[in-house]
Amino acid sequence: MDHNESVRKFEHLMLKQADHAREAAIELEALVSQMPSEKSRQLAELQVKASHKQAKEFRELAQKVHES
Repeated sequence: MDHNESVRKFEHLMLKQADHAREAAIELEALVSQMPSEKSRQLAELQVKASHKQAKEFRELAQKVHES
C-alpha cells in the first residue's frame, strides 16, 4: 500500500465513522420524546449532542488528512 492509498483509506474510514455517528444522533433524536423519564430524555439529548460533535470532528479530521 503506497502513501496515497493509505491516506485515501484513512480519509474514507473517518468519513465512514462520521456517517455512523450522524446516523446514531438522528436515531436518538427520534427516540428522545418517547423516553419514559425526564432523566432518560436528558441523557439521550446529551448523547445526541455528543454524536453530532463526534461526526463533525471525524469530518474535520478527514478533511485535514485529505489536505495533507
